[in-house]
Amino acid sequence: MNISQNSRQHFVVQEESLGKEPFHVCSVICLKKMKQFNSKLSNIEVALFNDPLKFIKSEKAFFLVKSEKIKADAGPMAMPPIAAAFATKKEADTAQKKYGDGTVVLGFENALQSLGK
Repeated sequence: MNISQNSRQHFVVQEESLGKEPFHVCSVICLKKMKQFNSKLSNIEVALFNDPLKFIKSEKAFFLVKSEKIKADAGPMAMPPIAAAFATKKEADTAQKKYGDGTVVLGFENALQSLGK
């Protein structure tokens, strides 16, 4: 099963210490656990919620977090809590209005803090 086709929340880590192949992560929680074991992880990209086959640097993404209603559109492989990534603040704000809940933050570290994870 292809994560990119079945989840709109998908992270890719490319780090020499993990090997030459990119490491795919399907949840915020799993990525946080990876970072606990390897605090030097820095090359993290995230799939865009509106276009899950495109990735951007996680520190440049705008995340919609704490949205309960977005889960229905996140895909069958998306594990909660959902941190939906968007390329622009406008896109994230539009999603927040569409779903009627959640908080928009810039960057993966701020998303983690907002989720209390």
